[in-house]
Amino acid sequence: MAGTVEGEKIDVGFAGKRCIHSRNCVLGDPHVFVPNAPGQWIHPDAASVEKIVAIAESCPSGATTYVRKDGGPQEQPPVVNTVRLRENGPLAVHAEIVLDGETFYRATLCRCGASENKPFCDGSHGKAGFTATGEPALKDAPALEARNGPLKVMPTTNGPLKLEGNVEIVTGTGHTIDRTQRTFLCRCGHSANKPFCDGSHKKIGFVA
Repeated sequence: MAGTVEGEKIDVGFAGKRCIHSRNCVLGDPHVFVPNAPGQWIHPDAASVEKIVAIAESCPSGATTYVRKDGGPQEQPPVVNTVRLRENGPLAVHAEIVLDGETFYRATLCRCGASENKPFCDGSHGKAGFTATGEPALKDAPALEARNGPLKVMPTTNGPLKLEGNVEIVTGTGHTIDRTQRTFLCRCGHSANKPFCDGSHKKIGFVA
């Protein structure tokens, strides 16, 4: 499912292929995002604009977006670009993401290798029994001069995700494990140095 539902003061967009069912929306306000509804399930006029904005911006996958009609500010890129490690799950990116010619601010990217919607997560890590800690060992990393700005995300052919731009890689609980301007993150699911690539994609014949 994809499309935009128009409201009086705000339009809400939803991209089903990006959704990882975090349920932030239906838990945030089940009157706006109605769970298990047989038909239209998004009702932009059922809550305040500010509430809908807050719920949409809490969507880790970026599946939920909005366009304000009340003159208020649109979503802005974060002041710190981050990649958060989900326990046994994907990479949650919050940044001024530049990917395949598009710019957006939130995405969950596959790191198990099993998604049929690469580079995005589609929940396949659960079925595949993927295991990867969200709390790897910490290491000292010098502070970056700038912490925001465009973050280019480039899925390499049959290989890792190449990131270029200011970014902090953090654990699920928010501890920083790296600050960098260029890195390669595993997306085949087999690196022994997750979240970083160690070349395992070549050994296993990863194709993407």
